[in-house]
Amino acid sequence: MSAGGGQMVSFTKVILPAVFASFVPAYLFWDLARNRKVFGGTCAASYADNNWQKETIAKFDSGWPREAGSPVVMNPIGRQNFSKV
Repeated sequence: MSAGGGQMVSFTKVILPAVFASFVPAYLFWDLARNRKVFGGTCAASYADNNWQKETIAKFDSGWPREAGSPVVMNPIGRQNFSKV
């Protein structure tokens, strides 16, 4: 891997900075497309203002009865699939 006059390309002086420099435009394009919405698109209102999170926490805190079975823990040492807590 020689460049011009038989000199070796230094990994730390040439290749590594070039790789890191390629991250900058990649991040900028990603940010423009994802966060700035330059290609259009919107976020759902319930996602943007966290209404879903408030409602979910309210449902958990309201004392709903448990619908699942009894809790279990993995027990790999005893080579059993589960053991009841």
